[in-house]
Amino acid sequence: MTVTVGGGSGGVAFAPTNLWIDEGTEVTFEWTGNQSHNVLFEELPDGAGVSGHESLESDGFTFSVTFDTTGVYKYFCQPHKGLGMLGAVAVGSDVATKSVGGEEGGGGGGPTVPDSAKTIGVAASVAMVTTLGLTYFFVKYGGDYDPPE
Repeated sequence: MTVTVGGGSGGVAFAPTNLWIDEGTEVTFEWTGNQSHNVLFEELPDGAGVSGHESLESDGFTFSVTFDTTGVYKYFCQPHKGLGMLGAVAVGSDVATKSVGGEEGGGGGGPTVPDSAKTIGVAASVAMVTTLGLTYFFVKYGGDYDPPE
């Protein structure tokens, strides 16, 4: 079984993203494309003794893992995790699963903007519009509000 590292249209995806295999199956991660990637596991089943490949590698590099413990193994590429470069391997026949990424990468969406940042943005916009409005009246009337005689 082979997983392409750097697949998809943008070169920031694992292909296939999700695998379902039997215990004892060896999976080879094969790097393609011109970008550097790694494979790090973030969630492992209890008792699993696998580790990822932390070094950044590029086209032509291969790394193999044998999955002996039943469960779900979630992995990612550290430099491209924010772009949705995620994957998972389900090992065994009775494993609860859920989707962790898209075939084309980029499934992570944009960054979440906190409500406080939105409030500050609105307040700053109101302050700028108010300043421009007051400046207009001071320039037009010279700062004097008494009608001319």
